[in-house]
Amino acid sequence: MDEKGRLAIPAGFRKQLPEGSFVSVGLDRVLAIYPPEVWESLAQELRSPLQGPDQRALARTLYSLSDSFEPDGQGRITLSAESRRAAAIEAPSTAVVIGSGSRVEIWPEARWNSYSADAQDRFTEFADRVISGH
Repeated sequence: MDEKGRLAIPAGFRKQLPEGSFVSVGLDRVLAIYPPEVWESLAQELRSPLQGPDQRALARTLYSLSDSFEPDGQGRITLSAESRRAAAIEAPSTAVVIGSGSRVEIWPEARWNSYSADAQDRFTEFADRVISGH
């Protein structure tokens, strides 16, 4: 990420993220790029006319930190200062862009390295619990 908050999104991910995608906060204090169908699904979940306090807080956070996904001619997107702050991504710095199922995530490099090392070390444990249902 450069000093202006611009981050190059790898071409393979850009191809998977059509017009109408959004960048916002994701789980585990990272940023996420949501394709239109995933963004719309989230919006449907948050449209209840009688929202409880958790639903209101989630909607306010998700929407207040959202921006449309619009890569420039060099494949970069600009992350707002508020979004970068929410994910603890400083400009300039190195951020990691990863695929995560239905979305793409943007992590601060040091946090990703720590998380990834732990997750890889515990892969069999996670697989046994998640896949086997234990």
